[in-house]
Amino acid sequence: MNCTSIFKSPHASALLIGLCVLAAAACSGPASTVGPTGGLPPTSQSALRTSQRIAHTVASSTPIPFKFTTVDDPNSETNAVTGINQLSKIVGIYGGGEGSSIPETYTSQPPYTKFRSENDPGAQGTVATSLSSNKIVAGYVIDPNNLGGTWGFVRIQGLWTLLEDPNEGTGNNAITEILGINDSEQAVGFYTNSTGVSVAFELAVPTETYTDLTPPEAQNSYATGIDGKGNIVGWETTSGSVSASSFFLQTGTYYPLSYPGSTQTKALSLNWQDEVVGNYVDRSGDTHGFMLIGPTKGSGAQFWQKIDDPNAEGGTWVTGINNHDDICGYYVDGKGVQHGFVATP
Repeated sequence: MNCTSIFKSPHASALLIGLCVLAAAACSGPASTVGPTGGLPPTSQSALRTSQRIAHTVASSTPIPFKFTTVDDPNSETNAVTGINQLSKIVGIYGGGEGSSIPETYTSQPPYTKFRSENDPGAQGTVATSLSSNKIVAGYVIDPNNLGGTWGFVRIQGLWTLLEDPNEGTGNNAITEILGINDSEQAVGFYTNSTGVSVAFELAVPTETYTDLTPPEAQNSYATGIDGKGNIVGWETTSGSVSASSFFLQTGTYYPLSYPGSTQTKALSLNWQDEVVGNYVDRSGDTHGFMLIGPTKGSGAQFWQKIDDPNAEGGTWVTGINNHDDICGYYVDGKGVQHGFVATP
């Protein structure tokens, strides 16, 4: 991996660390009525292979300024903020301390000085990836109640619901992760099938209805964010490639995304304005956050902005954005310590 993982456990990857996806015995990892724009009926999948391609543009030389605030749970020296809702409430993850690899989750509200534990008491680890403005927390848990595997979850009014895609595999391939949720109870994530391939999906939470997503040419795919209109972002790897590129899905069309000059790009979240955030790796191997405006626009019309926390020396990852352009994520400082952050324009 070209990114530093918050946990040594292979479970906590699809979301952390570039949110380099993997979970449970695989490796990667730093939710809903199937919407009219985000949902893909099975009969329409083949038509998407001819989706529009976008020419690369240059990154902006006039970035939007952000004010950064470091947000660290006092229980750990390894932190990441993983999601932010329209009220600027956040979810985050921290290590167990003393070298523990067990991931734990919290929620916090401005000014982010108090942290509330949000851990499934029956699981070996809880990774919250997102939250809605109507108090739904979503993510995944490891080996809940000794059931084995990695399960997606939603927590609604204090009640935990475990989720698994019906097409997931068994044993080391028993993996379902929820990576994003909107205020309409639409969720996105991925599962691992019986052959070890990761498949992106959209989920209607109230009915627990799953719809596979099929970005063109993807070998492994991960849906990471869904906005209030049902538009979806995610990232993928292609056959024979270890690098990653991203996609934006709108009304049945996949738009490929790649930060100009990068070796890999991972889109992780978006807002109502279809502003996309995530991280990319440059040609020197360094990781930076980004914001993209105009994901469906062609060459010369897209606006890419590099985002680096001012205290970062080992990389910056942007994991979430709300409709007010507040962003969140994590960075690694000069001593190799990982910190969460929230930034406002």
